[in-house]
Amino acid sequence: MKSISSIVKSVKGNVVCIEGNYIIARAKVKRSGQKVYTPSGKYVGRVVRVFGPVEAPYIKVKVERKWGRKVSEIVVRGDRNGRKR
Repeated sequence: MKSISSIVKSVKGNVVCIEGNYIIARAKVKRSGQKVYTPSGKYVGRVVRVFGPVEAPYIKVKVERKWGRKVSEIVVRGDRNGRKR
């Protein structure tokens, strides 16, 4: 059986700054609402907003776990280009 990380498409991103309960990072993400994890697989929070240039957009992440305020790299999972109906 395949591991979950090989099935679900993930996008890596670099953290630019951490302000309170939010992280600003650069990642090639198309929409908000996706789940954000650390590279080791711990859940950090969700993408709240995507803004900036199209080729390298910024994302705003709402941190929902305390260890999420100390990360330097993130992984965004679940970018499946739209919701399932």
